[in-house]
Amino acid sequence: MNMLKKLLFVAAMLLVLGMNDIYAQRIQVVDTDGQPIAYVCVTNANGALVGSTDSDGWIEDVKGASVLSLSHVAFQDKSVRLDEVLDGKIVMEEVDFTLPDVEVKPKELAYVQTYFRLIYLDEEGPIYYRGGVVDNTYEFAKKKASSKTRSLSKGANGLIRFLLSSLVGGRIDKLGQMHETSTYKDILEYEEKGKVTLTDESPDRRIVSDSICTLGYIDVDKEAGTRTTSFDKWTFREHIKAAEDRAKGKKMKKEEVEENETGEDSFYEVYRIDSEGRSRIDDFVMRQLQVGGTFKRTKKQYMILMQAYATERDYIDKKDYKALRKENKVDMDIKELRQYEKAHNIPPLAPNVQAQVDKLFEKELAH
Repeated sequence: MNMLKKLLFVAAMLLVLGMNDIYAQRIQVVDTDGQPIAYVCVTNANGALVGSTDSDGWIEDVKGASVLSLSHVAFQDKSVRLDEVLDGKIVMEEVDFTLPDVEVKPKELAYVQTYFRLIYLDEEGPIYYRGGVVDNTYEFAKKKASSKTRSLSKGANGLIRFLLSSLVGGRIDKLGQMHETSTYKDILEYEEKGKVTLTDESPDRRIVSDSICTLGYIDVDKEAGTRTTSFDKWTFREHIKAAEDRAKGKKMKKEEVEENETGEDSFYEVYRIDSEGRSRIDDFVMRQLQVGGTFKRTKKQYMILMQAYATERDYIDKKDYKALRKENKVDMDIKELRQYEKAHNIPPLAPNVQAQVDKLFEKELAH
């Protein structure tokens, strides 16, 4: 009988330990105030993709990882051991990234320099990196935005680099460029067309939703004079498509539904605002885009993580801009890009992720 009790006790302990392990797979990422952080890119100790947090800061399955690295444009990248996460929550601290105030002058152009980096990740780790600096101008008289980009890229092999750089390199560079229409203005347009609803959750936060679920949030920090827009564009697009398909009487195939369940396309933007809550193209502060999904054939997950930061802002005439362009006309290498990051206080990637990215450039970094 004693032996039976011992066996039952051991079985019960194993069950409890197993349950703890299951529950430990679900993690929430929050800020220092305990608010959930949406769209955090999560990788393991080897820089391999684990997934992304949802709009409430949850990642449902860490896929057996013992160490998680977290990356978000507005927060300091962080690595944490899961056995040190006692309450199922990981806290990230905001980046200390502020642009100095610049007096608006009666000049022809608004000038904004931005830095961007993009990492293409799959379940093996980073396989493509692209980074660069963009000189953006906005001509007030013509209400026209223009951009000149200097970038470099590297793939895990020459074919990957060639394919991604030639097929989507130009489109990637544009993500670091300023646009006359920001995500925030897109959402206001969607509301006018009746595609989304904006609901006040508090005086400083609005919920963006459609008829099915919450799609994101618009937050205003009056003290800092900034507006943050986070928006799940993929879900928004899929819900519109589903409604259109229903209207046409179309039934989706099982494999199409399975593929759609893995999609991702989320935006996060921060702009300066004035006392009336308005912003212009030159008020851009930072942006993050995540695009991901699962390949049909291999069932492997992938994620494209793009982050952009405004690094300089001024008001100049066209002749001043010509001088700036001449001064900035250099081909960047990875060492120069790293120096640029440090000089402009760009938040660094988590060390293990940076190490994996550096492996793509190891020959250049060795010289």
